[in-house]
Order: sequence, then C-alpha cells, then structure tokens
Amino acid sequence: MNHFYNPVAVFLGTESAEAFAELFINRYTNVRRVLILTRGGGVEKSDCLQPILNALSHKETLLIEVTLNNPNVSDIWKLKQEIEPFQYELIVAIGGGSVMDAAKVLSALQHKTLPTIVEVREAITHEGYRNKHNFTPWVGIPTTSGTGSEVTCWATVWDEEFGSKYSVSDERLYASAAFILPELTVTMPFRLSVATALDALCHATEAYWSVHTNTVTRVYSLEAIERIRRTLPLLIEQPDNLAWREQLSLASLMAGLAFSNTRTTACHSISYPLTMLYGIDHGIAASLTLTTVLRHNFNTLIEPDKLLHAFGATDVDEVDDLIRSIYNRYGLSSNLSSYGVTVEGIREVVDHSYTKGRMDNNPAPISPEELERMLVALL
Repeated sequence: MNHFYNPVAVFLGTESAEAFAELFINRYTNVRRVLILTRGGGVEKSDCLQPILNALSHKETLLIEVTLNNPNVSDIWKLKQEIEPFQYELIVAIGGGSVMDAAKVLSALQHKTLPTIVEVREAITHEGYRNKHNFTPWVGIPTTSGTGSEVTCWATVWDEEFGSKYSVSDERLYASAAFILPELTVTMPFRLSVATALDALCHATEAYWSVHTNTVTRVYSLEAIERIRRTLPLLIEQPDNLAWREQLSLASLMAGLAFSNTRTTACHSISYPLTMLYGIDHGIAASLTLTTVLRHNFNTLIEPDKLLHAFGATDVDEVDDLIRSIYNRYGLSSNLSSYGVTVEGIREVVDHSYTKGRMDNNPAPISPEELERMLVALL
C-alpha cells in the first residue's frame, strides 16, 4: 500500500504562534463557545500560548482541568455530565495524550444523550457515535513529546470495571490543527519525558513494520527513531535543554504522522494489560517488548537494514543494547518481574493482549503460546 493521508494543519514553534492564531480566528469566526481542556498546573498561562488565548478572548470559554491518566469510561461520563450544558462548538486541548483523548471522545459523543456510564460504554463499544452527521472540531496543543495524538483520529478509553481498553475512532476525529511548542514539554515530570519518548519510539518502529506500512510512513518512522536515539540519552544531562526538547517534539510528531496511517501493532497490544494490571507507564510498557517483537518480525521487514541504521545498529542485539542502555541511564528496569509481573500473572497478560486492530496488525502472527514464552523470557 502506498497511500498516505493526514489532514491536520501543523504549526511548529513559537515563531508560528501568530500564524496559528490567525488561522484560528479565520477558521472559527462564527464559533461562540469554546471548551478548553488543559493538563492543569496553569499551563494556559504560558507565555508561548498567549497569542492563541488572545484569539479566544472575544469568545465565551469554559476551562476544565483534565488531570486524568488514561481516561476511564467513568471519567468520560463525569466530564460529559459536567460540560454538556455549555454547548461548546470547538474544543482546544492543551495537554498530553489523556487530555487529547478526552477531547476526541467529547467531540464524538457531544449531543448524544447518555445519562449513565452503561450508555457511555455502549456508545463507545458499539460505535454509536459514527451515525452523527458532524463532529465537534478540536485543536491539539501537546504538552508531552510522545503520544502523537494531535495528528491521529482515534482515542483510547480504558474500562477498569471490565478490564478492557476501547478505541474511539473516526476520520472526522482528526484535529483541525495542531500547534507544537517544545517549551511546553520542559515542565513535564522527568519520568514522563522518558516514558513518552519511548512511546514515540514504539509508534515509529511499529509503523515501520505494520501490515499497513507505506513508503511515506517509513520515512517518518526512520526520522523519528533516529532523533529519539540521538537525543533521549542526552536529556538526563540537561532536562531543560530546549534544542533537545525540540528534537523529541519533532520525533513525536513524525512518529504520530507515521502511525496515523498504520496504527500500532503487537508491542502496544501487549502493553495494554501491562498498564492496566500492573500500572506500568504506557510508554515503558510498550517498549519492554520492542526488541522481542522486532526479533520475531525481522524476516517480514521491508528494508530491515534501514531500520537497523536508524537505531544506530547492525543487528537486533545492538538494538536491544541501545534500549537497555536507555533504561539503565534512567533507572528503569527491563525485567517484567521488577514491575510485579509473575509467571502466574503472564497468562492473564496473554489473555488480554489480543486487541483487535493492533495484534492482528503485526506482520508476523504471534500465537498465545509464543507470546507466553516471549513474556516469560522477559521476567
């Protein structure tokens, strides 16, 4: 397949702030009410965001802090109950993946009467939002450098009650515009900086080998991997180094553009139960199996030498050495047992690892028996 599509208008850096604000004003002249979702911590007061906030000054706004990590069905229900009376016509999401996931779900579910958590769950699982004629437009301003959510058209919703993870997906959920400001990532908790960069590394790598990979996707993937490989090991020396933050933000964007056309594969599918059952940070959970899955997929890869080169490696063992060195540098463990995973617990992880659209997107099928052996080897 050699078809690439992504409709998001992307603006990079503070020098683009005025242009972004102008697009904002011109495109949303008739919008009266704007819902602003933020990660909290007063991020909306950042100097680099003022041109955008000035553009909103003549509109009625409602600002809500979304201090959620991996939004749950019940979280979405509560948010919807809180903001629905405002009748917003545009959403501005300033935050990480969880904030942008919330924006997408609220866009998809707006104007649907869902008075209970059960009905929200059903609307998501049965894709009841797809019969809507119009989705509420939204704008993404990421404050992390890892999710790429500002350029994808799906959102993740977790369901702790049923031990499940759902996807809200529709091409109408692409952001109308995204504004990438590396300055906003400097204040991230340091562990989150590392975890989100590892997430972007997985996005790029999985997009490279996905069943739906294409020529353009692979170019973005290789660029993202190389930038992360060169920059992430340095961040510990100067966490506030804006040049390095810019490289990681660009890498996250490129990885997002790459997997916006492919979705993720086995690494992410396996990561969901690792996060849900053991609380492992998403990006770390996804990267724990990256080398293992790379080894499994290797003979299916298109131009595997290019992928290895992006990692600065000549074989899979050297890719493994690189990832382990990053883990060691940041005090992370590459052993599942360090996160509380046991031999007995691996069967439950395996049972929850076959997410539709993710595991079946992997180029080399992985049987439950193979996956169990892979995970036992990582203990």
